[in-house]
Amino acid sequence: MLNKYLRFIASVIVAAVFLWLALRDVSFHDLRLTMGKLTYFWLLPYLLISLFSHYLRAERWKQLIEQEGIRTSRMNLFSGVMLGYMVNYAVPRLGEVSRSIFVGNREQISRTKLMGTVVLERALDLLVVLVLVVFVLVYLLTDYRVIVPLLGTETVQWLQSLLSIDGAMILAIMAIAVIAAVYLLYRLALLLDKWIPSLHRFFQTLGDISKKFIQGLLSIRQVKNWPLFILLTAAIWFCYVLMTYIPFTAFNLHTEYGLGMREALVVTVVSALGMSLPSPGGIGTYHWFVSRTLLLLFAVPEALGVAYAIVTHLVMMMIILVATPLLLAVNKAGWHQKLNTGANAGQKE
Repeated sequence: MLNKYLRFIASVIVAAVFLWLALRDVSFHDLRLTMGKLTYFWLLPYLLISLFSHYLRAERWKQLIEQEGIRTSRMNLFSGVMLGYMVNYAVPRLGEVSRSIFVGNREQISRTKLMGTVVLERALDLLVVLVLVVFVLVYLLTDYRVIVPLLGTETVQWLQSLLSIDGAMILAIMAIAVIAAVYLLYRLALLLDKWIPSLHRFFQTLGDISKKFIQGLLSIRQVKNWPLFILLTAAIWFCYVLMTYIPFTAFNLHTEYGLGMREALVVTVVSALGMSLPSPGGIGTYHWFVSRTLLLLFAVPEALGVAYAIVTHLVMMMIILVATPLLLAVNKAGWHQKLNTGANAGQKE
């Protein structure tokens, strides 16, 4: 319990520091004037694409969970993904645990195994981000040194080393080491179970947890439809780029500063790095990374960049906070199951 409180306090401090960095040089008068010129026709497509991206993530998760004899409800998975996002606004990374518990209880599947699939999913997203970072640095930015003021010299050097052949080998070795460590923990629990019979239940539980977590991590081997899995991953990130581009039109950035899909991809990649930091729902980190990217790379005035970051993040948050309770209520009431039953009955007739 104490650890959760410390994590929450640390995340709030991170959010406060980055929010201060984003707002410290911005005139609130300019910020208010900028937001006053905002057009709202973009909200509907933004809302639909945002929800669709979360649904696609649930559909991709389904590909990792479902194996021989295991079938899952799309509504349960979608509700679990949304619940995870909502919990992350309170305590970062706790959402991954929450959605595993929710879906595990609803589907009667091992929650530990589900947690393994969530860790695997996050690792895949990290891999996609690294690939996109390489693409942005090599093909979209004429000089990678322009991002030094944004990320810092040490971070750029770390990314360079990480994206090198040696860095890729180190990442692969670390991934293998983690799996091997969990497997050794499982084998150790089995040995100790034999040596210390009085602690049989404890070591048996520890062994089961380790085994199921490994099964979740290795669930990628069970993916039956790889073309669909890759297509879902690409579609998720395409939705994210669209969610960056659509608000450009609301702030007229597409005409005044020539920001298009290419620039939206750059902002999406940088904002993903910001969202990965331990801040509640990316509060503060998202605002700073996005506003600095718009200023340093595309010469968008700071007040306009901060207004863009505030509005887009606020809309993202409101979608999660409004849609999630509604989905959970529908899920609990079982209305989606009644509709499916009625549709199936109509087809039989």
